[in-house]
Amino acid sequence: MVKHMHRKLLCGLATGWAALLGATTAAAQPVPARDLWDFPLGAVGSPAALSVEGGVGLWNPAMMALPEGMRWRAGVASLSTGAEQGVEGQMLGLTIQRPSRLSIGVTLARAAVSDLVRTETDPQSLGVLRYETVVGSVTVARPLSHWLTVGAAARFRQGRAERDVRSAVAADLGFVLRREAWRDARLAVSTFLWRPGREVEDRPLLSIASDVRVVGSGPEREARLGMAYQGATRGQRDRTTRELGPFVSTRLGPLEARASVPTVRTADVRLTHTRFSLSLHLTRFAVGIGREDANVGLGPMYQFTFSSFGQ
Repeated sequence: MVKHMHRKLLCGLATGWAALLGATTAAAQPVPARDLWDFPLGAVGSPAALSVEGGVGLWNPAMMALPEGMRWRAGVASLSTGAEQGVEGQMLGLTIQRPSRLSIGVTLARAAVSDLVRTETDPQSLGVLRYETVVGSVTVARPLSHWLTVGAAARFRQGRAERDVRSAVAADLGFVLRREAWRDARLAVSTFLWRPGREVEDRPLLSIASDVRVVGSGPEREARLGMAYQGATRGQRDRTTRELGPFVSTRLGPLEARASVPTVRTADVRLTHTRFSLSLHLTRFAVGIGREDANVGLGPMYQFTFSSFGQ
């Protein structure tokens, strides 16, 4: 029987919710499997508000805006916690840029707990539990000036907990401020899965990140240092999670490395996570790998990303 653990104890989190199917799930989660979006799909190396890993800015609509001269960008990401926990996620997206500098993107992301087996009083299996969620997004983003980029996303989310299948729509906003004269400082703010009037039930995420260039002469030769925050804006106190911590990134030519050490807090739990990713940027594509450790004996989480673009 899968053991129920505290929300956001990473790999034990979603498995526990799946073991509490039925009336409890229906009452606490109008759309099942909301908790699976606490996993940083596409944002293991970078903070969510600044992430464009896999070429897809899932968490911040403004990050979907393409640089000037880039006509399109496509990417995929795959996340897995390994066989013991069975949490997995996949994401793919495509963004095109119009001559007006308006970027239009579509993204499809899925997260699930695999190989959950339901039992009752004896070890004999009664079938495989399905606990999964899918989010489809349409995003528009555009630079309003050389220092401000804004974006908005319309999302359709469907969640399944065995036979309970429900859906909802959400709308998100994001922006990125960038001042090259101030050591190329960046400030990014975004929402994720915001449903106005339903915040208590669905716990929309607010992501904030800021960093500056501490060493280097440009985007391909630099080291950056910053702080990131992410947390639910509203919700039941025992289910509300917030994380805060520093992150660092460095790039030297085609190689880029990122690391962060966020501290995750709930009502009665405080954990320190470590995240690391390494990317290789080539002429028309980039490939990356990432790892997160929750430091609670749950095993590591891995992510693979690939993106390509055209000019």
